[in-house]
Amino acid sequence: MKLTMLEAFFVMLIMALMLFANVHADIDSAFKIQEKFNEFMVRNEETLSDIDSSSETMSDYTPIPNTYLVEFDQNARIRNFEQVIGDYLERNRGIPRSAIRMRQIISSSLFSGASFSVNVEHSVKSIESIPNVISVYPVYSVSGPKYFKHYASSAIKSNERAASAIAHDLTGVAQVHDEIKNFGKGVRVAVIDTGIDYLHPALGGCFGPTCKVAFGYDLVGDGYSSANPNPVPDDDPLDNCSAGSHGTHVAGIVAANATAISQTGFTPIVPFVGVAPQAILGAFTMSVGGPGSFAETSDAIAAQRVTDKGVYFTISQGNDGAQGLQTGGNPAISSGAMAVASVDNSNVPQLYFITPDGKEIFYSAGNSFGGWQSNVNSIIVVNDRQATVNDGCSDPVKPVTGAVVLYSYNPADTCNSAVRCDKAADAGASGCLIYNVGAITGFILLSAPFFISIRVHMTGSSKIPSGSISLADGQRILAITAQNASALFSFTNRLGFASIATAGTLSSFSAFGPTGDLLFKPQITGIGGFVYSTISSYAAAQQKMSDAYAAYSGTSMACPYLAGTLALFLAQIGNPGPETVGNNSTNTTRRPSFSEVRNLFQSNAKPVNIYGTQMLATIVRQGAGLVNVFQALTANTIISPSELALNDTLRQEKSYTIKVSNIGKKTAWYKISHRGAALATGAQPESDQLLPTPVYSSDYADVFIWPSSFKLQPGESFIVTLRFRAPLTARPELLPIFSGFITVSNYVDGKVSHVPYAGVVGDYKNAKILVRRSPLGVGTGLYTANGLMISNGQNMNFTTSTGHLVILTIAWTTRVIFIEVVSAEESTHYAADQ
Repeated sequence: MKLTMLEAFFVMLIMALMLFANVHADIDSAFKIQEKFNEFMVRNEETLSDIDSSSETMSDYTPIPNTYLVEFDQNARIRNFEQVIGDYLERNRGIPRSAIRMRQIISSSLFSGASFSVNVEHSVKSIESIPNVISVYPVYSVSGPKYFKHYASSAIKSNERAASAIAHDLTGVAQVHDEIKNFGKGVRVAVIDTGIDYLHPALGGCFGPTCKVAFGYDLVGDGYSSANPNPVPDDDPLDNCSAGSHGTHVAGIVAANATAISQTGFTPIVPFVGVAPQAILGAFTMSVGGPGSFAETSDAIAAQRVTDKGVYFTISQGNDGAQGLQTGGNPAISSGAMAVASVDNSNVPQLYFITPDGKEIFYSAGNSFGGWQSNVNSIIVVNDRQATVNDGCSDPVKPVTGAVVLYSYNPADTCNSAVRCDKAADAGASGCLIYNVGAITGFILLSAPFFISIRVHMTGSSKIPSGSISLADGQRILAITAQNASALFSFTNRLGFASIATAGTLSSFSAFGPTGDLLFKPQITGIGGFVYSTISSYAAAQQKMSDAYAAYSGTSMACPYLAGTLALFLAQIGNPGPETVGNNSTNTTRRPSFSEVRNLFQSNAKPVNIYGTQMLATIVRQGAGLVNVFQALTANTIISPSELALNDTLRQEKSYTIKVSNIGKKTAWYKISHRGAALATGAQPESDQLLPTPVYSSDYADVFIWPSSFKLQPGESFIVTLRFRAPLTARPELLPIFSGFITVSNYVDGKVSHVPYAGVVGDYKNAKILVRRSPLGVGTGLYTANGLMISNGQNMNFTTSTGHLVILTIAWTTRVIFIEVVSAEESTHYAADQ
């Protein structure tokens, strides 16, 4: 589904602010929510004539031609935006009113403006010249939310039947629940997503002021889709019609209470609760995001303005971790948002079958037919024990009637799982398994030098049950069948828990920072890999699930996890309203500002290692580390600033300072030290293209710390001076990122706080924006019809009837790129630069 509605972002945020705090705003009730916009730059005098509606996309973004969102100066006190726009464009620019279509009016204390389109030739300058317009934003359509539905291809099995659905023990949430008895009671959390199936019993089963899902709004309507992009908003945010049920899954992570549920279709594998199960939820049907490295877009600005009013925002960092550095998303880059990265959960629910000796083998069901729908006993026939390539791509070589057939997988295979398993079905097989799935599903960890992520979903048969299993489990079956070809395996439709080997380490999909200005993103990490949570009954039926729960992965899952911890924090301090931000009165409880909360949570987060190593993961992927809400709520120490963006080594300051404050009730003795994180080199020699996964090495910065120890009485603070020297072995021309933590140890209470830092070795001004040299052979330039790049100095003729393909390949991020075509006959030539 395509969501085209970021014009709604200001409206939705303002509505959320009104619901959180009694801030009055006059918002037009006739919403016409249609488009999402992002960064767009056009020269002021460039003429925008009729642009083809099939405009190319920028990743997930498709520009909406001739469409704008304009912001007016609030001091102008304009009452009728439509009239001002129409009068000016008609009288001064010759644009008839019939060519102007108003899309949305927004009038509030945070934003005053309108969205509209112009369907005749005009210039951007004409829009910018409208009286009292202070900003002009473009409008984009953008894809709906993304997540991964996969399983852990791990041979490690959890025999603990009461294994946790969500690893609250990794984040301090379990301690907050058990020891403090804090469940986020009364805190209002707005879930800006695809709506919520509030009929789910774990989410309260109803909608309204007395329900868990107490408020919300459907910004597009139930019939909205890419085929029907005309929104019909309503005040019922129910989602029981989407196959993914993304918003319902997110809502469950925040506040589900899936305990004591025995209702058919809604019984979880084990009882579980979300992070803040007593929080109050709001549902808004919008979940958007896309590429962006500069916090100058309207959605990022909207987040900043609302955060300034005391509403905390957590936003997913993005799922493009397999695309290298600077792949964080928009609007997570907003300075008013807590951008959240992802670590993997401890356990994942998985379908399983049972070996003759009673051991469980977990499998991932094929997408087409699914797994086994009932309990079935069957032999397993190994198709071709000697095959290393294309096992099963031809008809089975052995009789398989009534049996489950086992195939091996090889990356060099020329057919997929659907071909193999359907051939098995045609030959009479009752089921199909494919092993060696470390290479085809979940993720694979390779040494180059550490990680390359690969994720491929198994299609499977459309005719019989099918599934994929790990290499180790395939080898177990080979050993069993070699001893007894008649051995019976018990195939079930039951779920069990498989342990995740990568638990507590960064998810392979979690996107990298920093921003285009080398600012800190992400800020912190939550649990987002393999998270078990609520889905709608409709989605469960679509996914052939017997109960309305599923395990999804994505920073979309880590984001609500962090939001839930903020709800616990607000409940702990009495849930003061957003309107109390900045209130210094001693007679009332004050809500801390966003920066204060960020300092508290970052200072008390837990740094995580690269999986399988003793090296800390780079800061530009984990931020301050995995959230530790128990330490944040019981903290005796807070550090400000709680993150240090050091720029590049040519522009790095000579020294930096941090303020360590004792917010406890006892005298504290502090020891300050340094721990380096892995150097992340994202480029490679002889290539402008950034690597899909940076090369990590144990090259650390040197940090001078003064003083390195001191004592603080309750309420006292002390300034610590820091000087950084980048790793001496790093290659400046490759612009590697060095990072680490300044560690603040309190010897009295034994707690350790941290300040993350990150910087670039070399001159970032020299970063190669346009890829000309690439091992893939695809760089920026002109290409012939045969796909060959036109080399420098090569003459090619352009006519009015012919043209050439222009490919623009970007490495490091940039705000804007201009492409100009200049006649070779002109005496003065213009050389375009990066």
